[in-house]
Amino acid sequence: MEPVSLAAAAVSFVTPYLVHLGKDAAGSAAKEAGKSVWGWIKGNLTSPAGAEVVADAEAAPDKPESAQALQAALTKALTIDPGAAKALADLLKANNVPLPSQSSNITGSNNIVGQANGGSSVSINRR
Repeated sequence: MEPVSLAAAAVSFVTPYLVHLGKDAAGSAAKEAGKSVWGWIKGNLTSPAGAEVVADAEAAPDKPESAQALQAALTKALTIDPGAAKALADLLKANNVPLPSQSSNITGSNNIVGQANGGSSVSINRR
C-alpha cells in the first residue's frame, strides 16, 4: 500500500482515540487498539519536527490542521522507510482497520481504464 493512503488510514483511526484520551467514551478494545497504533506512530515520528507534530496532535486532536500535519509527517516517514510502512500496515490489519483499496470491473473489450492512487501516480490501460 502506498504511504499516503496508509498514513490517512492510520490518522483517521487514531484521531478518535486522541480526542477521547483518558475518557471512558471509547470501548476498551477500541482504546487499546488506538493506544497501540498511536504508540507506534509516536515511536516513529521522533525527529524534532515529528515530535512537534505529535505534541500538536495530542494537544488539539480535533483540529483538522493537526490531523493534516500528522498525516503529512507520517507519509514522509513511511515513504523514506518502506519497512515501517509494512509494519504499520500489519498493525492496522491486526486491529481490523479497513485499508483503502482500488478495483475496476471491466466488461467488454477495447475499454480504456484510468485509476489514480493517492495523487502520486495514474495508470491508464486499454483492456
